[in-house]
Amino acid sequence: MSEQENFIHQMIVSLRTQLLVMGASTEIAVDNMRNAIMKMDAPTAQAVIDGDDAIDLLENQIDSSSLSILARTQPVAGDLRFVVATLRIVVDMERIGDEASTVCGHIILMKGTSASELLDLLQDHLDNGLQAFRKSLRILREGDAEGGLEMHQSYAEQSEVAIIQKLIERVHNPGSGAPLDTVFVMHMILIVHSITRIWRRSVNIAGHCYFAYRGDSLKHVAPHEHKEIMHF
Repeated sequence: MSEQENFIHQMIVSLRTQLLVMGASTEIAVDNMRNAIMKMDAPTAQAVIDGDDAIDLLENQIDSSSLSILARTQPVAGDLRFVVATLRIVVDMERIGDEASTVCGHIILMKGTSASELLDLLQDHLDNGLQAFRKSLRILREGDAEGGLEMHQSYAEQSEVAIIQKLIERVHNPGSGAPLDTVFVMHMILIVHSITRIWRRSVNIAGHCYFAYRGDSLKHVAPHEHKEIMHF
């Protein structure tokens, strides 16, 4: 390996380390968001909101490092794809941190609501959204391109629609219980939508990883076209 190749390699390794640090920081925020929901814990929710600036800072640092690599080394092939993918991934990670903060803001405003009342409607959607994010981080850490392709076929919208339909049904047909409070319904719809966005952006991260390690983009590619991509 030449001196220039070694220099590029070290910069790519450093960039990857920064990306994994941002992933770990975002994972902590998402896990704390879950804890805030599970216990309706306002202090934990506030800590997620307060910590969002640190995730934003990591995004800026990675942007700077990526641009420095492009300007100083003019990478090609796999190195170039990794830098481009990194610039895309950090946007999705930062937005996932924003969505976690948004959810926590609703938790604080829903003071007095029981956790069981939320989880009765939200549990499966929450678990699936967090599982998707953790899977995207694993794909990133392990360079699992085929896992990225497989994950690109997952959907969050159907789960979101089912919850909203259930909320609407309970508003109009409360049965033996009291009608749902409209403010509660509003917060729930917004929380569900934020979790959907975490799920969707996790899928984006997996797709960016596929691009980095295989060289083919999954942007704007429908699931039925995946088989064709795999032949490239």
